[in-house]
Amino acid sequence: MRTATGPALILDLVGEDGEKVRMLVVNGTIESATYLDDLRYDLVFDYLRAFDVMYEAGRPVSHALMLGGGGYSYPKHIVSHHPETSIDVVEVDPAMTRIARKHFFLGDLEREYDCTATGRLRTYCDDGRAFLEGDAGRPRYDAILNDSFSGNDPAASLMTVEAARAVRDRLAEGGLYLMNVVTSPEGTGALLLQAVGRTLGVVFSHVHVIPCDPASPSASDNVIVVATDATCDLPGETTVPAASGAPVITDDNVGNLAHALFR
Repeated sequence: MRTATGPALILDLVGEDGEKVRMLVVNGTIESATYLDDLRYDLVFDYLRAFDVMYEAGRPVSHALMLGGGGYSYPKHIVSHHPETSIDVVEVDPAMTRIARKHFFLGDLEREYDCTATGRLRTYCDDGRAFLEGDAGRPRYDAILNDSFSGNDPAASLMTVEAARAVRDRLAEGGLYLMNVVTSPEGTGALLLQAVGRTLGVVFSHVHVIPCDPASPSASDNVIVVATDATCDLPGETTVPAASGAPVITDDNVGNLAHALFR
């Protein structure tokens, strides 16, 4: 199958414990995964489970927005495991949503939970930044999650201080912005994390870091960065590493910084 970023392959595998897993690989990069059979709405990847930290912040999450649908793993988890939450999903590539519906059980979920009637899950084919800056009549969200990537690279338009302001304008008072960042949590490989922390700190009062693999702090891995104007203590959080030399990312400089920060 073809997607906007390259050919998509679907691989059915068997894990170490005998679990059946389906992987979505786009242009050589793993984009998503799902368990098969009765576990099809459960999460395969640890970093997606880490997004559930939004439920530990001490405020209800009744309406969330996810930027980057991919295989729709986390939206399926929200609908099936958190009946108190509805979620809107913005995915720029319609081919990805078609693949998710046909091969990654998104269609099954929409029918089983009657998502059209209940509004528990709404999908939008749009660019994430454009959606944030679009129709002012759209709702405010208790949480906004950013998992937007093109292959291994994050969506640059969502990494800037201007994008952070657009996110803040879409959040309800005290809402949470959660961003998946692939970086080292500390050490010489943490420049991207430092830059993201500085950038979000321009807009939000508090920035928290949730390493998904705290046992390997110097290795590049998924890190969830949480920005909010509310005061909260989050399980597993660490501080943003010292930001000496890290830039604030803007619309004007993100093109020049992309090679150094994102690769």
